[in-house]
Parts: sequence; C-alpha cells; structure tokens
Amino acid sequence: MMQMNKKGCKELLMQRMFLAIISSIIMQFFLVCCLLLITNMNMDYTSWIQNTWATVTSFRMWSYFCVLAIVTFFQGIICSKNYSNTPPYLKSRFIKFYGIFTSQNLLLGTLYIIIGGLLVWLHLSLKGGAYKFLTTECKIIYGTCLIEKHYFLFISGLWSGLYFFLKTSIFHVKYLKFPIISLSKFSQFKREVCSLLPSLMATSVWPTLYYLIGYYFLGLYCRSMILFLTSAQLESEPLDSIPELLNLSLIFQLWLYQLIFVLTIDSMYLLFELYLTEWVPFEFKQSNAFHSDNSGITLPEALSMDKVPIMQHLGYLDLVTLAQKDKMRRSILFTLSQPGGHPYNWNCILEKSIGLVKKFADDLSAACVKVQEPLTFNVSSTATMTSTSTFQKEYVYHMRSLVRQEMPISMGETDVKKDVDNELFIQKFIKTKWNNFLTYLLSKPLIFYVFGEIEGGKVCHILFNGQSAIWAAEAISSLAVLSLSEDPYGIVQKDLPLIIHTLFALKQALDKLQKSNIMIKRQDEDDQFIKQMFNSLRAATKRSIYRIITNFEAYIGDLSLEPTINDQLNSFLAYKE
Repeated sequence: MMQMNKKGCKELLMQRMFLAIISSIIMQFFLVCCLLLITNMNMDYTSWIQNTWATVTSFRMWSYFCVLAIVTFFQGIICSKNYSNTPPYLKSRFIKFYGIFTSQNLLLGTLYIIIGGLLVWLHLSLKGGAYKFLTTECKIIYGTCLIEKHYFLFISGLWSGLYFFLKTSIFHVKYLKFPIISLSKFSQFKREVCSLLPSLMATSVWPTLYYLIGYYFLGLYCRSMILFLTSAQLESEPLDSIPELLNLSLIFQLWLYQLIFVLTIDSMYLLFELYLTEWVPFEFKQSNAFHSDNSGITLPEALSMDKVPIMQHLGYLDLVTLAQKDKMRRSILFTLSQPGGHPYNWNCILEKSIGLVKKFADDLSAACVKVQEPLTFNVSSTATMTSTSTFQKEYVYHMRSLVRQEMPISMGETDVKKDVDNELFIQKFIKTKWNNFLTYLLSKPLIFYVFGEIEGGKVCHILFNGQSAIWAAEAISSLAVLSLSEDPYGIVQKDLPLIIHTLFALKQALDKLQKSNIMIKRQDEDDQFIKQMFNSLRAATKRSIYRIITNFEAYIGDLSLEPTINDQLNSFLAYKE
C-alpha cells in the first residue's frame, strides 16, 4: 500500500516536472525567435519578416536549438530536485558558503554558464553578418584575423550565466509560492511575466555595466590568450578602450542578451511553480469494508508527507478547497465507517492538521525564545551546569547507610574502575575547555559574523514553510463551522476544544514573534515574502478563531476550556482583536 502510494506520488511529480521542462524549452524557442526578430529589424517590413521566418524555419536553426534544448532539459532535471526535497536550514554564513560547493550546485552553475554561452552563440550564428564567426580572413594583412566583437559577445553570455547563478541560485532557497486566486496557467504566466519584465530590464543593466568595466581592465589579457589559442591576428582597433566600449549598438546587444538569459531562467522557475502548484483532488479511504480500492494517494497520506513538502502542500491545498467549496466530498469526511461506526476520515484529517499547526507554533515559540537569550549563556554556562550535575550524580551520599558495607573487590576491578573514572574526568575536562574556547571565539564580532548563527534565521526558515499552517487553520475552522449543518453524527463537536486550544497556541506564538522585533531587525532580500507570510499567518489565525467564535457563540459556555483560553475568548467575543 505505502509503496504503491509512493510510486503514485513519484509519478505525479515527475509528470508535472516533465511538462514544466517541455514548456520551458518551448518558451526558450519563442524567446530566441523574438530575439532574432528584434535584432533583424529594418525599415523594409516585408524583407524583415521574410528573413526572420527563413531563419527560424532553417535546418541550422533547429539543429543548433536541439543542443540548447538538451542542456535546458538537464538543467530542468537538476532544478526539479530543489522542489522535491525539504529545504535545509542554513544556520550560519559559513554553512551557506560551504553549500555552494555541493555537486548539485556546481553542476547547476556549469549548466547556467553553458546555456548563457549557447544562447549568444545560437543567435550570432543564425543572425549572420560581421559577428557570425570568431575568425575570418584578414583584409589588410595576410592570414586569419580575430573578430573581437563576436568573442566579446560570446564571453558576455558565459558571464551572464555565472552572474545570475551567483545572484539568484546560491543564497536563495527556491520556495514554491501558491497563487491566491486560482487561474489558468496561461493567465498566471502572462501576468507574472508582465510584472517581472520591468524589474528584469532594470536588473540586466548591472551585469552589463560590470562586464564592460571588467573587459576594460582585463580585455587585453583575454584577447592575448584567444589570439594565442587560435593563432589569429588583430587588424581592427582593440575593444578594451572607452571609445570602442561606448558603442551604443554593442551595448544594446549586450544588454539584450543579459535580459533574454534572465528571462529564460525566471520563466523556467515560473513554469515549475505553475505546474507543481496546480490543485489536485485526493481521495479518501473507503469507509466500507466491502470496498477495498486503495490505488490512489489518500488525503491523510498526502498530509503526512513532510519529507516531500510539495505533496504535503498539495494535500493542504486540497483540504482547504474541500472545506470551502466541495460539499460532496465533505459529506464523505463526515461519514462513519461501516461496520464499526468510527469517524475514521475525520480523525485522520484532524490529527494531521492539529499536529502540523501545533508543531509550527512550538517551533516558532522555541525560535523566538532562542533569539532572545543572551549570547554569553550559549555554551559555557550550559557546559558548567552539565558537568556540575554530572559530578553530583556520580558522588551521591546515602545518609541511611551508616554501617560500613564490606564488599569483596578484587584488585583488577578496582584498577578498571579507576581507569574509567579517570577517562571520564579527562573527557569532561577536555569538553569543558573546548566549549569555553568556542565561546571565546564566538565572542569576537568578526568570527561570530562568519560562524555564528544568523539572527532570526531560524524564525525565517520556519515562516517560509507557513503556507501549510495557514491552510490547516483555515480548513479545520471552516470544517468545524460547516459541521453545524452538515455533520449528522456530531463527530466534529467533540474535538472543538482541541481546535480552539491549538488556534490560540498559534496566535500566542505569533504574538510572541511580533513582540520580539525580529521582523524589524532583519534586512534581507527575502524580507518582503517573510513579512507577507507573517501577516498572512496572523490574519488567517484571527479569521479562523473569529469564524468559530461567531458561529459557536451560544455554545461557548458548554465547552470545557481552560481559564486562560476563556480569558482570551472574551476579547474575541467583544471584537477587540
């Protein structure tokens, strides 16, 4: 059963990732055609369109593009692994830097550089003109001469791959962002590309400027190396001079290649999001003993797949969709098993949802407490307390043992015991000294900046995974309210105190985070998404509590709630939150 479900999960993800990769290759073909259309522009519109069409439909175009498509396919396979695995928590800046040199990152960076160079090479080869080849026959002198502008633009493609890989893929974990409003893939893609295009046009300016400045200082050495490898000569003016580098046509072409590359990469990640975040309805386990069809992935199984976060997200997306829009499937959720009469489906859903929200709230509270603790308490005090308690446990004096007990102990056992005690004492002594040494090193600002834990990093890592908690809170509160009219057996009302208690625990954790000012202190590029997730969590929690309080206001007094929960309920009953 579990193997079959894992197989179904793998097939679902692989199918969607394959469709995303194929769509990305089609998008790349469209961008290359647009690039050819822009760079071949002239006043004779008929010849412009005809020349572009002839280039696009030529055998050379398709043969060259097949090479680019194969590299893009491998890049998509590597990128897909970022979404199928749980994002790791990078504790310090050193761990982030160390994570750059993993085999997956190195391979992905190599593919970025190759794709950047292939895009430029493909366009220059198809466009023709003066930049078609790297070398050509000299016109003034005898021999082969280097076309430096071809080499200049080709190296810029390699540079764009390296630049955007270091900027967007190294220190930023790819998290899936689910759309708020469900739209078609084409509508979402068009809207996202239109919103991204202005910022990408501005972003492409910086690698263009960096490349021009770098070529001004290093162009002489790169050109000498290329001339040596190709045994070519140079009969035109060198390009590493200010008048030659300020060629507006060359700068525009250089900027356009940077834009096409970053648009290609971002469109690939966008297509992965569109396909992987598409809603999928999961099944319920049949509550009838005479139905044994267990071929598909059930909703409780999808909710428990914390090792495959995308499947867990899809499970909670289906749960909140079921709770708010699908009355027919809710009737299956509120049924009892036959025979037996147990609310099996509801118990499984409630257990997974409450467990997720509770774990999220506990982790968030623990992270807030850890941030508020002073740095000096980190290692030394803990080590001292541990060693003291250990020694106290070892040397316990029994006051009732007033009579001396004679135990026949051999000399061999005594020596072994002394050796063990000495060994333990040496280990504790070394461990204490080592912890004190680490505390001393981390007290230095520069060392702590590199090796110490990033302030608020744990909190932000937890908030990045807050979408499932939002959907879980929304779903269980909506199901609790709908149970008043749709639950014929009253199976939800028995768990209402647990639901209210869990929602208030989440609210207290979020209030604690707001008071700690961690969100204000952080200055990171992902702050906008983190703050948006934090505000969404607070709004969803309050909305869920108000939803339950408003509909169960007449029955609040009949629920067995703790006094602290009753005190907090008063502010919601008075609509002061």
